[in-house]
Amino acid sequence: MIRWTLPAALAAGRWALSRRRRRRRRAHPVELVPWAVAGAAAGVSASVLTEHRRATLLRGRAVLVTGGSRGLGLRLAREFGSYGASVAVCGRDRDRLDRAVAGLAGRGIRAHGIQCDLADPEQARAMVEEAAERLGGLDVVVNNAGVLRVGPRATMTTEDLEEAMAVMFWGPYHVARAAWERLRESQGSLVTITSIGGHLAPPHLWPYACAKAAQVALSEGLAAESLGTGVRVTTVVPGLMRTGSHRGVLFSGAPKREYGWFALCAGLPLMSMSADRAARRVVRATVRGHGYVVLTPAARLGMAAHGLAPGLTQRVSALAGWLLPAVPPEPEERPGTEAAVQGVPGQVLDALTALNEDAARRLNQPARAGSAPPGDGGSEPDPGRSA
Repeated sequence: MIRWTLPAALAAGRWALSRRRRRRRRAHPVELVPWAVAGAAAGVSASVLTEHRRATLLRGRAVLVTGGSRGLGLRLAREFGSYGASVAVCGRDRDRLDRAVAGLAGRGIRAHGIQCDLADPEQARAMVEEAAERLGGLDVVVNNAGVLRVGPRATMTTEDLEEAMAVMFWGPYHVARAAWERLRESQGSLVTITSIGGHLAPPHLWPYACAKAAQVALSEGLAAESLGTGVRVTTVVPGLMRTGSHRGVLFSGAPKREYGWFALCAGLPLMSMSADRAARRVVRATVRGHGYVVLTPAARLGMAAHGLAPGLTQRVSALAGWLLPAVPPEPEERPGTEAAVQGVPGQVLDALTALNEDAARRLNQPARAGSAPPGDGGSEPDPGRSA
């Protein structure tokens, strides 16, 4: 018994003594502050160095942005260019395209503009070839071009849906096919800007939602078969963004009332995201090779709600559609540059959406009817298209 008890007592004594010594040596919280600051500084330095290293990956690279003459596309072109990339942008309107290229060149970015209608397959393929030739290859292709019509379903025609599909599904399809081999050779990236509307169809945006749903499937399908090809496929899902797009939208039914709710939703800070922040996140995701990016908390919430309770979200959408303007006895159709609300209600709306109006001026959106175009954007209305 003594043989077992004595060693146990000695072990217990050594444990108690070591514990007491550790307590005496324990540092005061204040003494830990310098170490915490040093650790934080080291972490920040490592993060900055990592971001710098990633940024150098775009230096001298060739980037093509469709729909890059205004809105988010133009902001993306600026962001890629700020990382040292050469940029090609395409658009339908020659004057607006020239202003966009001049603005990029003024920032020290090597830029080339290509006039192109992505609804035409031959123009889409030729645009990719011209961009690769002028830039010396392709490392990143961003499918961003879109068309947007807002109004009740009863005012939409078959031609409206066909146009939306031509620009936002068949256009990206032809661009991806034309660019794939070049991206494979360069180990590049194909980025597609989709929308929360492709996951959760909102009311009064029927053609847009149909085309965006097809675009989501296109991008996800390409990603599913990209392993081993060397091409990184990134699907971007934005929510509402402050790009000044309300000026380029075509409104149907009761244009002024449709303009009012759309401009308000697209311009309120808590409901929408700035184009600057969105562009930074897209470029960072491209550099890091992320496969899927959801840009806003509201978009994440909408996707989650639809996944968990699709029937409920459909009923909520139906209620929202019931609250939106009905089809008037004599429906009209006007671009956003002419549908702006006038008088005191218009002034209140402008005050609430001031950030979006500023974005419209900075991102080359069409100017309002009767007003002079700003120095870096806007001229004649280009209803519906951002390509």
